[in-house]
Amino acid sequence: MCLLSCEAACGRADAAAPAGAAVELVHSFTLLHDDIADRDEVRRGRPTVWLRWGVGQAITAGDALFALANLAGVQLEANGVPPDTVARVLEELNQATLTVCEGQQLDISYEGSPDIGVHDYLPMIERKTAALFAAACSIGARVAGAAERKRAVLTAFGREVGLGFQITDDVLGIWGDPGEMGKPVGGDLRRNKRSLPVIHALHSADPGASAHLADRLAAGVETDEEAADLAALMERLGARQFCDQMARECLDRGLAALESAQPEPAAARDLRTLASFLIERSR
Repeated sequence: MCLLSCEAACGRADAAAPAGAAVELVHSFTLLHDDIADRDEVRRGRPTVWLRWGVGQAITAGDALFALANLAGVQLEANGVPPDTVARVLEELNQATLTVCEGQQLDISYEGSPDIGVHDYLPMIERKTAALFAAACSIGARVAGAAERKRAVLTAFGREVGLGFQITDDVLGIWGDPGEMGKPVGGDLRRNKRSLPVIHALHSADPGASAHLADRLAAGVETDEEAADLAALMERLGARQFCDQMARECLDRGLAALESAQPEPAAARDLRTLASFLIERSR
């Protein structure tokens, strides 16, 4: 998204390559630490770093990836990017990282809380997930030397795609195919996380079913069979349909923002394809 946003703003993707690497390194850093926080044992079909090598090693590796991200960003100057732009890119990358950490802290603090609603959830995922998508697009446009308005609408595109991505991720975490996902599903239910499907189901028009769901989650979900049973209940309460619709609305808003940027056509086509895949994916 960083490189394509640079091209969409009539810049050179190769010039932005260090910035794209920096964003991806930050992303990998957050995944290492996220797996520790969630105690996830499998990612992409393989044991997570903390499980295989230990928590201390995973924390250290994540810290190293964050340092490497900043070092990668510095390499922009060797690609002819002006020093003041490099400084702004690094500032934006670090601010996005801080925002992601704020969102992760909110996500953890919401676990098991009975009072979390959509109005809490959306600002949380805007920080935890969408901030890095938005930064990727903004940084790419900045490296291209885009005008402020073009950069702002490309940033809005990235933010909407990030929101839709996380909503889809929540759906797949409950109803996805473990074989396609490369990890078990139902982890959010086991941790009693306030993902969007859970929030919607807990506030459904059927108070009895919502209360039953809340009791089951509070008691603890131990088995795959229990998780599947609750997933079926949530689907009957309309949670999956609600989430799919919200994700689709994010995609529509994102594509509208992209169009308003008057992007370079080939890059715009690729960004539309990528956005659709990220939000409509099955894994």
